[in-house]
Amino acid sequence: MAKLVEIIGITHNPVLERLLTRRAEDPLLAAIVEDYELMRRRLAEARPDALVVIASDHLNQWFMDNMPGFLIGKAPRAKGPFEHEIKSWGLSTYDVAVHVELARLLVSGGFDAGVDFAFSDEFLIDHAFTVPLNFVRPEMDIPIVPLWTNVMAPPLPPATRFFTVGETLRRLIEAVPLDLRIAVVSSGHLAVEVGGPNFGNGTSPDPAFDQRMMTLIAAGDAGTVIKEATLDRLLEAGNVTPGFLNYVMLLGLAGGTPPRATVLRFPKQTAATYYMEWNFDGLAS
Repeated sequence: MAKLVEIIGITHNPVLERLLTRRAEDPLLAAIVEDYELMRRRLAEARPDALVVIASDHLNQWFMDNMPGFLIGKAPRAKGPFEHEIKSWGLSTYDVAVHVELARLLVSGGFDAGVDFAFSDEFLIDHAFTVPLNFVRPEMDIPIVPLWTNVMAPPLPPATRFFTVGETLRRLIEAVPLDLRIAVVSSGHLAVEVGGPNFGNGTSPDPAFDQRMMTLIAAGDAGTVIKEATLDRLLEAGNVTPGFLNYVMLLGLAGGTPPRATVLRFPKQTAATYYMEWNFDGLAS
């Protein structure tokens, strides 16, 4: 049977790839580079055979008039990001095999477990996938199963649903009749405002929200996270902060247990950076 061995949550902030090339100018940027190098090592140490990658689509291929709540990609390859993202942010590309058999098993298993995953055989992955993957597995040598969530088009699934889908996803992974070590990588947001009245200088619009949620996650306090991660509170923190719900899904995957490691940093040039990491393979901290 398959085994869940590792969970990692990090940002998909598209400005970081260029910004972190300036790490020699700023000790905090250098520390962020070390953060992501640590996550890269932790993922390598877990020796996964496949990665389930949870992220969202920024209205590049699914839109306000047709937005699946939870969708699994099962085409043979995942490629991205979109050309306009490469031009806007100078992003690196990512091209990796999809573990089609695992994808199909998760979709079919979901029907009996209470989650009707939508699926697609034709897609690109945008920066929400390519940025974290380039940080933690730039080799592009581990097949993935991309899982999109709706954090963009109201009505959004509430935090309770993200949590229960996470719980279900763990059960589905552990029931997969394949000898696979599976890791999960998820990206989303803490407080972020894009183009709205609180955009300001591009830094975190609500550091108190960031601190509060990372403290709760570090404590494994899933109940309070779910209670406080209402759509109103997320939008109060920033107009694209609902991407935080992807981390609520990670809490469900982890069974509400505290992560092995968390970090939260506030660079001067952009929104907060952070990571959260769980290990289920008996490795020492």
